[in-house]
Amino acid sequence: MRLSLLIIIFISFTLSSLGQSKEDKAKAYGIAKEAIIIMDYGDFDKSIEMLKKAEKLDPNNYTYPYEIAYAYYSQQKYKKTIKTLKKVIKSGNSSDQCYTLLGNSYDMVKQPEKAIEIYKSGLIKFPKSGRLYFELGNVLGGIQKHNEALDIWEKGVTIDPTYPSNYYIASIYFCEYTSEKIWGILYGELFQNIERGSKRTETMSKLIFDTYKSSLIIKSDTEAVVTFSKSNQISLPAEGKQMKLPFTMQYEMTMILALSTQLDKQELGIKSLNAIRTTFINNWYDSKKNIDYPNIVFDWHKKLIELDYFESYNYWLFMKGNEDEFNAWLADHKDKFDAFFDWFTENPLDIDEQHYFYRLQLDL
Repeated sequence: MRLSLLIIIFISFTLSSLGQSKEDKAKAYGIAKEAIIIMDYGDFDKSIEMLKKAEKLDPNNYTYPYEIAYAYYSQQKYKKTIKTLKKVIKSGNSSDQCYTLLGNSYDMVKQPEKAIEIYKSGLIKFPKSGRLYFELGNVLGGIQKHNEALDIWEKGVTIDPTYPSNYYIASIYFCEYTSEKIWGILYGELFQNIERGSKRTETMSKLIFDTYKSSLIIKSDTEAVVTFSKSNQISLPAEGKQMKLPFTMQYEMTMILALSTQLDKQELGIKSLNAIRTTFINNWYDSKKNIDYPNIVFDWHKKLIELDYFESYNYWLFMKGNEDEFNAWLADHKDKFDAFFDWFTENPLDIDEQHYFYRLQLDL
């Protein structure tokens, strides 16, 4: 059941409009509510039939033709989806979801350039839609415009910082397809904090665990390597300004010191990552690097350390990377984890238009 749609319909129904009786709106809402339940059980044709009845009763409510289009899309009837949504958008009464579904439909019929045009049109009307940035980036990536796609996803992070999918795809891109994995683990951790308890959260948990393990290399009890980034170029400062090392260089220098505390470990697990990340944050703030390189993720870690929740948080964050280790730890620390999670549920990481993180904040 797409609850958000029902809320939109309910709001539209409760607001009276000229030429349309409240009785008709109420009847349309009831029909649509039942139609969506039927659609969720897979009877698309019956759902479409009912939604068309609702549309006749309340023709100014775009949510009914949108749901008809969604049913067509679910049946892979993309041309019918396009025809329906073009009318909705032309009417001027729509949402960013209408543009998203229309663009996706053009992409499915192998018209990516038309899909890009639709998403961009949608962004003119809905400039703060993280959803449209996400879909636009996906289509650009699909036609091998990878750098443009990444720029769009990261812009989506800045425009709509609470929308999770741009973090998700940017994290995968950096972790799996570039040498700049530092940005992948930061975006991935932000994603897990925004979208909890989904299959994508589980995927991300394993991805960032594996990325940490592949980037923190212990060669012997006297030698270790950190490989989160290869972009450690130093530029001459402008006249009158002091030299400032790149964030990636400062990060790796601090991380290698933290890793040196674990050189006796044959293999890094969640316990080791918790120790490394704790040491890293303590060193980072002790050396006041947080002043020159502000980062809400590191501020979050500092807060969790001060509250004695960081260990539980790290086991939650990395649990799908090593489920056996997580389960063994949980068996011995259930009360501690439950206390953390109760607090975590009521006190999420504060992310909004004033508090967010993206790569270019660090003056690359």
